[in-house]
Amino acid sequence: MSMAPVLKTRILLSACSGLLLVWSVHTFAAPRPNHLLPQYQQSYPAAPEIPHASVSSLRASSTSAFAGSTTFPAHVPSERSGKEALARGAVKSGRAKESLRTLGVSAPLAATAATAATAATAATAATAATAATAATAATAATAATAATPETYAPTRPPGGIDPATAVPSLWQNATIGQIGAMADGSVQQSDKNQPNGVAGLDAAGRFTAPVAGDVTAATAGSALSGALKRPLSARFAEQPSAGDFGITLDGTSDDSTALQAAKAAVPAGSMVRIPAGVLHLAAPLQSKTPTLWQINGTTLADGAPITSLGTDVIESTLEGGKYFARGESRADMAPVLRKDLDVTHTGGTTGFVMNLEKGNCTIPAEGAALNDYVWCHSTVLNSSAFGGGQHVAQASLAQRPADALADGKGSRSQIWAGYDEARDETGQASSVAGSMVGREVDVYANGDDPVGWRIGLQLQIAGTSADGTPGKVGKGIAIGNNDATSTYGTLIDAAGRFDTAGIDLSRSTPVNNAPVLNIGANRNLAFSDDHKPHFQFDSAAYTLRYWYDTANLLAIGMQGDVTTSISNAGSGVAWTLNGQAQLGLNLTGLNAPEALRLAAGQTLSWEPTAVVHSGFANGKLTEQVAAGVARTLDTSGNETLPGSLQNSQTIVSLTQPTAPAYVAKGTAAIGLDTTGLTTPEALRVADGQAISWEHTASVQTRYASGQLQDSQNGTPLRTLDASGNETVTGSTRNSGMTTSLNNSAASAITLTGSAGIGVNLTGLSTSNALRLGDGQSVAWEPTAVMTTGYTATGLTDAKGSTPLRQLDSNGNETLAGTITPNAGVHLPTLSRASIKAQPNPPPGVMVFDAEDDAPAIYTSAGWMLVGLSALP
Repeated sequence: MSMAPVLKTRILLSACSGLLLVWSVHTFAAPRPNHLLPQYQQSYPAAPEIPHASVSSLRASSTSAFAGSTTFPAHVPSERSGKEALARGAVKSGRAKESLRTLGVSAPLAATAATAATAATAATAATAATAATAATAATAATAATAATPETYAPTRPPGGIDPATAVPSLWQNATIGQIGAMADGSVQQSDKNQPNGVAGLDAAGRFTAPVAGDVTAATAGSALSGALKRPLSARFAEQPSAGDFGITLDGTSDDSTALQAAKAAVPAGSMVRIPAGVLHLAAPLQSKTPTLWQINGTTLADGAPITSLGTDVIESTLEGGKYFARGESRADMAPVLRKDLDVTHTGGTTGFVMNLEKGNCTIPAEGAALNDYVWCHSTVLNSSAFGGGQHVAQASLAQRPADALADGKGSRSQIWAGYDEARDETGQASSVAGSMVGREVDVYANGDDPVGWRIGLQLQIAGTSADGTPGKVGKGIAIGNNDATSTYGTLIDAAGRFDTAGIDLSRSTPVNNAPVLNIGANRNLAFSDDHKPHFQFDSAAYTLRYWYDTANLLAIGMQGDVTTSISNAGSGVAWTLNGQAQLGLNLTGLNAPEALRLAAGQTLSWEPTAVVHSGFANGKLTEQVAAGVARTLDTSGNETLPGSLQNSQTIVSLTQPTAPAYVAKGTAAIGLDTTGLTTPEALRVADGQAISWEHTASVQTRYASGQLQDSQNGTPLRTLDASGNETVTGSTRNSGMTTSLNNSAASAITLTGSAGIGVNLTGLSTSNALRLGDGQSVAWEPTAVMTTGYTATGLTDAKGSTPLRQLDSNGNETLAGTITPNAGVHLPTLSRASIKAQPNPPPGVMVFDAEDDAPAIYTSAGWMLVGLSALP
């Protein structure tokens, strides 16, 4: 394609632009003429209307002409630059303003390229006219204009129009009014970057200077695809700023008015930005509608960050981090920050964890100080409120709704109200890798807790509704392992101090006889840090055993049999009862031929010091007081007493429903002698009880139904009522009975004759088989000359008032005479170490040294061996 038409067209446009700029410069600082005024329209009739088709064809031809030029886009926006250059050239040359009317208005609109060339040549020739001719023409035009103001006179530049200037074909048939309208719509150099003018653009079409004036009505659009242009005022209103309401933020002026105006202007819950600066509020904000303030770098006068703006929520930065806060509150306010996640999708990757909120806190081996405390999530609640409310520092709720099973898809997924996991993946021992805690719960408080309201960890289990069916939770607390190799050092370590109970299950309610504590068979329940004393249930023998280390000290079998094993010879007691009880040892319910069994050589002591005791040894049952034999009974039933038989002075009071209270057999002068009993009642029987007078119990006396009755074989023979009236079956006779006794000289019970046991107390269930008062004595012969009694000096055997033998509470025996045993004196045999270990022995004590095979006596100089020589 030839470039000639394009170049010619460009030349014509440039020339036209230059003429326009020359005219603009000439009229600078004066009002531009309105070419649409009536006087101009009347003086110069409008040209014929251009046919629409011709305009379209012209535009098409112009477009095709410009299409071949690769530099066209750069020349179109540079038209103003060409005008400015032409204007500058016109001023320098002194040429006057030229009228646009002479610029080819008579040329046909459909002129050919040859016609355009001819016009260009003519214009060049006109431009070449002499300066005198141009000046004369200019003077004549000026005079005509002054004489006839209603006439529009064209002005030509001095010397004529530059031959290079050509009128575009678009304007060739335009009327002066149309050309004037185009001139009025043109952009003037004086309008650039001026108020109510236009913005200057650089070569890329961008602003070269700030736009002055109100531009809120201007529209702007996003660079995103499909975005629409909107007024800037709408965009500014989307994010209000306190600066829009005149906030100063200089630290001294009161900013409360601006903030109050911003709150009133925006809807409730809106976000308002506060620019950086120093905030000063002379009065607190007053509003019931909430506002979210976005504070960016704003501080108080002392440099402190803003942490409160009344009841409004603030979003700011504190210590370099994001900060949300509400300084004051009203009842029933929304939370400061709420996050919701509705999981509505189906499918997905198995095991994928979806989080509403997730925080990652990484602490490398280097970078953080060794003693830093890093808490990835921290919640602090400070409460001083009174009343019955509950203030919770952190709460989690996992809920399966009531209609969760309505879809019929079976049981639901697991729900966990909370989950904590601490992992040590080093594979090393804790002494190497460091400590680790799954979760620690600390409770700090001073003072007592009498009502038990301070609880370290509360686990509450209840039904979801009191009206629903009874529910059940399988395990209150479940502690287990996820593999078969890991173990616990201590499953539960309760190392704190307590004053009520270590584990209190007293308020629990066992159901179906459930055990309160179940440790399982063949497992130990230990009682010390070394685990030596412990209980164990032996499932093979079905026996509960108490162990000390490896020794089984106590065993209780499934039949109730108890077996003990004592391994502390010489220092321990197999069975000790302390305190106060009605019965020391009750064997009345035991269905066994032997209530108690002692081994040969063992003794049964009758008082705490074991001085008085009974034992079986060498084929004899022996009763002793200290080392003195009081009575022996051999296997043939022969009894040997050191003294003679005496009254026992025994008072019997007992309850034994299955056996007689007192059994007397043999021949005796008196079966029961109460003549010496100083009491108004020698014998008392209950209402309905009987006294039998012979061994078949045919003859009885009883008191029943208000009557004292004698009977034989069940037939009443005599009755005596409460009024003293006596009824006798048969003739009247004496009763032969003494019903009142007051005889202080007689024994309460007198036994005479031969009997297996004089007084049998083996069936008596009491710790005291026989009790004597302090100072009382037991007489060993009828005259009561030989007695044994306990006084303040100890247990004393006496003849009359003369003590013969005394035994104090320390086991020391004092004799009035000498010891004359038939078989000789047998000293206690001890080892030398045992002899030397005797604690503070009194002088004169003699023992037999087993190692030296000789007696040893203790003197003021210590233990001395006694020299021995063989018998001849």
